[in-house]
Amino acid sequence: MNGMNEAILAVAQAQQGDAIPVDIPPMTQSAPFMGKPPVTPKTKIDTMEEPRLWPKIRGIIEADIVNKPRNLQRELGPSELGTDCLHCLAAKLAGWEQSKQPAWLPYTGTCLHEHFERLFSNPQVMYGGQVFDGPAPEELKPLYCTEYTVTVGRLNGLTGGYDIKGSIDLWDVPEGATIDWKYVNDNSTLKLAKAHGPSQTYRVQASLYGIGLRNEGVDVRLSCIYFLPRNSQTLNDAYPWEREFDEKPGMWALSRANLLANLLDVIELADGPKMRDSWIRRLPHSTGHCFDCNTWPDSTTLPEFDEQAWPEVPDQWLQLMDLLEPEYQFTK
Repeated sequence: MNGMNEAILAVAQAQQGDAIPVDIPPMTQSAPFMGKPPVTPKTKIDTMEEPRLWPKIRGIIEADIVNKPRNLQRELGPSELGTDCLHCLAAKLAGWEQSKQPAWLPYTGTCLHEHFERLFSNPQVMYGGQVFDGPAPEELKPLYCTEYTVTVGRLNGLTGGYDIKGSIDLWDVPEGATIDWKYVNDNSTLKLAKAHGPSQTYRVQASLYGIGLRNEGVDVRLSCIYFLPRNSQTLNDAYPWEREFDEKPGMWALSRANLLANLLDVIELADGPKMRDSWIRRLPHSTGHCFDCNTWPDSTTLPEFDEQAWPEVPDQWLQLMDLLEPEYQFTK
């Protein structure tokens, strides 16, 4: 029996409790073949040409992105009225065309919203754990309503107008609270929110949702914005913001939008749409980061539009800009 077999026999006997002492020579001496394991052959990569299926799959995903109702929306909604970028607000009111690529990160947020809609629409969640054989009794009010559409106000210009509608992500019925999900990056929006609170855009949006419910006779008591971390493993890094409902920011935004719409109509009726657009071009941009600024025809990133001749704006129209406030003065 060679050294290797003796070692195996000794181990087997030890496990049975009747081990027989055996002198086991060094493994390297009796079993030279037990050295380093054989090297695994390298796997070749990039053996294919360009991906063949990916363009089709990507096209399906991007088509869904651009055809989401939010991306097809042409009328202003609560999420846009609170911006501090007067230029973008006016461009949207004037109906300017935007040049946008299918945006992946906002799409992931939309998918999260859709999942939460299903979660809080589950009857066991909606009715606090109660289970019914059929539909819930009509007299039983749900605890939550998801994607609840409200009319927050009306936009009236000299040439027409429309109702401003929006969907509340989650309405906590017994608490009288509107809840807005914000699926955000840890290193930017979330840090800013924790340090300074939600942005003007978000706070105005929350106020407008409360106004929309109040217009239906609901007793609105709380405005909630929940910042959910995109890159964290748990919700420990989330930032829940809850404040008493305040109608003033929303009413300010509605008043400003109506004033701006009328100013645009006055300029267009007097000097035509090109003068109106040239006036919009002179309006101040956001002092922070604005996702829309580089998507408009007057953007320097779109030279084919920027090369066109813009009429000189007379002083009488420039003075009207002083009537518009980029920022709402929130109380501490």
